[in-house]
Amino acid sequence: MKKVVTILLALFLSACASSPYQYYVNPTPIKKQQTAYKFDNIDVNLTLGHGAIPGDEVFADEKELEKQFMKYLEASLSKKGLLDKNGDDALDVSVTIDYKRTFNIGGKALNKPEVSHRVVIHNDKEELAGFSKSKYTTKYGYLDDIAVNIEISAFSWDQDDEPRDIELISQLIVEDLVNAGL
Repeated sequence: MKKVVTILLALFLSACASSPYQYYVNPTPIKKQQTAYKFDNIDVNLTLGHGAIPGDEVFADEKELEKQFMKYLEASLSKKGLLDKNGDDALDVSVTIDYKRTFNIGGKALNKPEVSHRVVIHNDKEELAGFSKSKYTTKYGYLDDIAVNIEISAFSWDQDDEPRDIELISQLIVEDLVNAGL
């Protein structure tokens, strides 16, 4: 019985310690908190959840969401001092985001989005690393999250507030990006 418990504990601890990053080149040329990046491709797959109004053009479409994600991803990476727009010494980053817009009753107000993303770090020749996160939603700081939830329950979280969700998602992606590598 002790052996079984020991084996299960070891498996549990090794699963918890595993890295979210997959490295395709060893040793990786990526340096944690030092490598400069540039975004070469942002692909957003937008789906509309229950309550969407057919033909409604109030909310941003896929192309507009891609522009917004690019803007906030670059701004977040720039704040970290690791954005290289010229790309001379930078690694390329491709991001695919599955973004499910969820609506409150009536389709005129939003709930928090359901999001999954996949990030690939590459150079001109090959993929170097990647990471992903599936089926999550935005989670603001404690008091901000309470305020957002109040707005959502009051049916006032709308197209003007959606960029806040996009900015937060972008910050999460960049945080994982800059922590890739050794």
